[in-house]
Amino acid sequence: MTAHTGAPARRAAWLTLAALAALALTTACASGPQPETSGVPGFEPTIKTFQVSPTDRFFAIDSNDVAIISRDASLLGGIYIMLDDAQLPYRRYLQTLPPRTAVALMVQPGDSALMDSVVRAMRAPVSVHERVQIPRDNQGNPLPIANFLMSSVRNRVARTWLLGTDSAAARALPDWVVAGVTQMITGFPGTRARNAQLTAQLDQLIPIDSVMRMRISETAIPAGVAGETQRTDSRGRPVAATPRRLPAENLAALEAASLIDFMWAREGRGIIKQLVDRTRRGEPLSAVIAQAVSLPRDVAGLEAAWKASLAPPPPKK
Repeated sequence: MTAHTGAPARRAAWLTLAALAALALTTACASGPQPETSGVPGFEPTIKTFQVSPTDRFFAIDSNDVAIISRDASLLGGIYIMLDDAQLPYRRYLQTLPPRTAVALMVQPGDSALMDSVVRAMRAPVSVHERVQIPRDNQGNPLPIANFLMSSVRNRVARTWLLGTDSAAARALPDWVVAGVTQMITGFPGTRARNAQLTAQLDQLIPIDSVMRMRISETAIPAGVAGETQRTDSRGRPVAATPRRLPAENLAALEAASLIDFMWAREGRGIIKQLVDRTRRGEPLSAVIAQAVSLPRDVAGLEAAWKASLAPPPPKK
């Protein structure tokens, strides 16, 4: 009798252990991947997991201001840090925080529809869907071009912050303001690199009144990470790269950012917000600078002062 009753007891014990193991596995999956899978060494965010179907699982970093979602968890950290860093200049120049934003990074066909419920769960007034394919080497490490691809997503988000969700208001904002302020928000290229390029094409600069009427597409706005690559000589000393000649549209985008940067440096707090708000209402640049304290009061004078800041000083005799 004892042997007869022991077998069911052992069977029950094994079933109990199996159930506990299954529960532990389920809990581990629900808690999301290990922090290092964010793709940024040393960055240990809380990663949420969303199982949207038996075969489709998405990951998300969700903060108060930004939510990044993708089925590839290694994409989350880099984009999150870029956008987190971009919020400070946005607040500095536009004197408010950007709207809460959900960024959906699509890796496979059909991801947009599959991620829809996850994006809606983030309750963000602004959402940006971007297809991202990160090339990797044989060991699975991202190739250098990955930084450019990630920064292109940052450009798209910064531009969306600036344009807002009101299509009529977005159409009213001039292209040159969008191109220039987007670069101010992303911080790329840096002031020195941008002005070095413009100085190399000083004789080809487009008059500012023409820049203000030009069509400047989103693809003409430079994308990248400041200081990501720099050539060095045999002793490891930095070597300045020779600027290449840019097409007119790309040159106009740089000029717009350089001019706005110059206005900020001279006038300071409030000038970029005034520029965005007033040009969105249809007012010209001349109306913005007419009330400035430290800037020339007309566009011709502003352009002359800006160009003078680009030109290298004459050699001392």
